[in-house]
Amino acid sequence: MQLKNFYPKMSILGIATVMALAACSDENPSVPLANDPSAGIHDPIPVSSSDMNPTSSDAATDLTSSSSAAVDPSTLPAEGPITLPQGLGVLVDDFEDGNHMNNLSNYWYTYNDNDNKGASIITTPLNDEGDITPAIVNNGSTKALLVNYTLDRGEYEYEPYVGWGVQVDPDSANGRFGGITYWYKGGAHEVHIEISDVVDYDVHLAKVAASRTWKQAVIRFKDLVQGGWGTEVPFDAKHITAISFQAKGNKVKPVSDSLFIDNIYLQDTSEVEKDKPDMEIKDPVIPKVEFTEAEITVTNPLQEKAMKYLNKGVNFTNWLENADGKFKSFELGEKDVQILAENGFKSLRLPIDLDLYVTNRDAFIKGTDTELKFDDDTLFMVLDSFVEWTAKHNMSFVIDYHEYDNSYNATSANDTNYIKMMAETWKHVAAHYAENTREDLFFELLNEPDMSNGKVTADQWTKAAQAMIDAIRSVNTKQTILFGDAKWYSISLLIKRTPFTDNNIIYVIHTYEPFAFTHQGGSWTDYATIHDIPFPYDPAKWSTVSGDFGVNKSTKLDVKSAIKNYYTKGSKEAIMVEILKAKKWAATNNVPVIINEFGALNLRSTAESRINYLTAMREICDTLQIPWTHWGYTGNFSVIENGKLIEGLDKALGVGK
Repeated sequence: MQLKNFYPKMSILGIATVMALAACSDENPSVPLANDPSAGIHDPIPVSSSDMNPTSSDAATDLTSSSSAAVDPSTLPAEGPITLPQGLGVLVDDFEDGNHMNNLSNYWYTYNDNDNKGASIITTPLNDEGDITPAIVNNGSTKALLVNYTLDRGEYEYEPYVGWGVQVDPDSANGRFGGITYWYKGGAHEVHIEISDVVDYDVHLAKVAASRTWKQAVIRFKDLVQGGWGTEVPFDAKHITAISFQAKGNKVKPVSDSLFIDNIYLQDTSEVEKDKPDMEIKDPVIPKVEFTEAEITVTNPLQEKAMKYLNKGVNFTNWLENADGKFKSFELGEKDVQILAENGFKSLRLPIDLDLYVTNRDAFIKGTDTELKFDDDTLFMVLDSFVEWTAKHNMSFVIDYHEYDNSYNATSANDTNYIKMMAETWKHVAAHYAENTREDLFFELLNEPDMSNGKVTADQWTKAAQAMIDAIRSVNTKQTILFGDAKWYSISLLIKRTPFTDNNIIYVIHTYEPFAFTHQGGSWTDYATIHDIPFPYDPAKWSTVSGDFGVNKSTKLDVKSAIKNYYTKGSKEAIMVEILKAKKWAATNNVPVIINEFGALNLRSTAESRINYLTAMREICDTLQIPWTHWGYTGNFSVIENGKLIEGLDKALGVGK
């Protein structure tokens, strides 16, 4: 059954796909992982619907008013009762009138990802004219809005999506609204409160978990956050243009589900629940940091090499490591290398997804091709350019095999062809530089294996890493290899490890602790609503109300716990205690260890706190003789803005002209 458009008078502006990302990425919101220090899988998500073309698809099920109207609600299993909000707010729709118009005198519409080559389907019950009609329910009312959907990425390169919503006529009187409530039953979804101030589709939203029984969602506008890939805009209820909902899938397999929504109500600000005291203001708990010089001394010549070439480094982020990051143009180039060098930075780490340049990757993994083929013109044009530029400006260069598409995961980790593909890719790159005389050119095996899920085990990763090491050494014995452990370059895993027998390897850790500080406001994390956490912890800047820091009803328990216990983690010493474990392991095994990712998002923290944090990190590294590379050049983990070093970083990081 071909459905017609439900809202013909709606303007059609199409869908703008906006890049985001990382996690370590700073501008890409996609796969949120609690306490993942690099939750940086970054997929852009088109989320605004008020300007989209409402679309129709062939229905998977024939849902018509004639079939549903014949059902007596009282004959259905009772699933309520739900309540009908009453007060100073506005009931948007209770669906009892049975038509597709709501109480705001606007029509319900749907959309999907088909214009972006996705294959998702969204259907609703329809009347004889092809308009949306509510479904029959027995939940205390008789009708509710029903959407059925299949989320299928098709040829779309990001997460598949469907959506539905209603436009809101502009009216400054809408400024009196402070929240929205509704009842729902079905799949996980997002609520989008769209405002005219947002022009890049980075809408204000809240995520709502699935529920297989009727449940009330209560969302305060103060708790909404933007997706994170566009320009940050303060939320202003006076400028609301649409109320919409969106369901998103994954890139692995199609998923089908449904969702009922009923009794949508805009709350007056006087009806919105107020935050209440739920914490104590405590004195900071500062751990003792104790060690002897012998416990941190590494005599291996690689330690001196690491300090000489891998200290005071910077990552080029949100570019060649992206899921669609195959080189198109030099978004960053020699001028950026020069800016870093002139500001006292000594090392450049280039995250790049090397297997994007394997032209027959999938066929090789499937076993239909027995030899890898490469787009050498592109791959080595990029790498050779940075090899040349870093040499010219006296910076070391790290080629970091970095996958935001998470193609190395718990499944592919058991695929011998996939492991061989990674090893052969490194062999190809290593052979290209076998005659290069630079001693400050480094090969980093694979950034944060299984970075999205962290389910690859240390044993699995060891086998893959050894295969890559062997492949590199078969053609190149000169260049030093960098190795970080599973679970986001985990310290706890590294200190359980026996070093590889190859004596030309430097070991790497990442740290973003305290995560509540460094990732507050990160849309791809569970800390998206968190803000104003200071560093270090200061009782004078603390509150008895966790809501003052963005905690709300939807905040996960581990995040709430992290905020309440921040007085034990928000110090230089607390960070150092963890890093010291890695350094002691390095000294015991007489191998060097470096940190090549750390940093703090600039979204919700103060400049003063970020300076304090970076100063603490640099002092820790100086004390323990650990070379460092900061995550971020520009963007939300930036050290450079408008071509200039951010004020205060010269002293904080010991750099500058």
